[in-house]
Amino acid sequence: MMKPERGAKAPRDGRGRLRAVGRLALAALAWLAVSPGLQALLAAGFGALFRAWGIDAANAHLAPGWARTVYAWHGSLITLLSCLVAAAVALALRRAWRLGAPRKASLGAGAVCAAIGLGAAVLTATLFLLTDSLRADWPLSEPRFTAGLPALLLLSLLGALAGELFGKGFVYDLLRPRFGHLPATLCAALLFALATGLGGGVIGAVNALLLGALCCLLYERRGLAAPVGLRWGWSAANLLLLGFGGGDSAVYRLYAVSEIPLTGGDAGPACGLWATLLLCAALAFAERRSLRGLLPRLRNRGRPA
Repeated sequence: MMKPERGAKAPRDGRGRLRAVGRLALAALAWLAVSPGLQALLAAGFGALFRAWGIDAANAHLAPGWARTVYAWHGSLITLLSCLVAAAVALALRRAWRLGAPRKASLGAGAVCAAIGLGAAVLTATLFLLTDSLRADWPLSEPRFTAGLPALLLLSLLGALAGELFGKGFVYDLLRPRFGHLPATLCAALLFALATGLGGGVIGAVNALLLGALCCLLYERRGLAAPVGLRWGWSAANLLLLGFGGGDSAVYRLYAVSEIPLTGGDAGPACGLWATLLLCAALAFAERRSLRGLLPRLRNRGRPA
């Protein structure tokens, strides 16, 4: 299936657009059943299993070694299974509706975007460290490496890949030929925000929307690896390396005030607005050529012909 160039007008095909919207609705229902639905089902199953074993957070350390391992890693296993199934469903839907292969992935672009995401997270944590260090109970810890860190990094990568396969490799590519670049970007970004940003209030939803739009731009220009790399670099740094997510997975807990970097968490909206500023700056840089020509066009519009 031929993909129109960016900036080209989408064909005015009413039936094609209606079919695309219908397919999108069916795909959204399938995603809800596969991703959150499967996670809830697996979580309930593991919960029933642990109740049958008599294991909970208070006495898990007294259980046999194999049972402690299952209890400690069942959340990661749920994430792994849901990501694999979600990716498989996205690829199956692409094939069923003849969308062809996702846009060519450049591993180099993915590596660069992962480094950018990692760097943005490091910069954020360093700035937050200045305010965090003023707390009397500032818990700066020593670096801590665990055997599970590689597995957690892999799970983070799989999560980013599964999300981008559905959001960009399916939703964006489904709508792009019929509606054009901007409507497809807005729809894919909105679905991403609904899936990830509702728990963070208004600031979290806005930041998730901006991140989804940025990933669409990267996918349009650099292929699938670029948005996957950006999301993985940011989440890997925040959730695993810098301790934003808290828990025992952090290697070095630089910032201990907030566990939700996109919203600021209990550190207040200022920290969430810092993430908004970073995402807006990234979008402005990605669209710098379009922005350069915007001001002259606005000036010429007010002049008489």
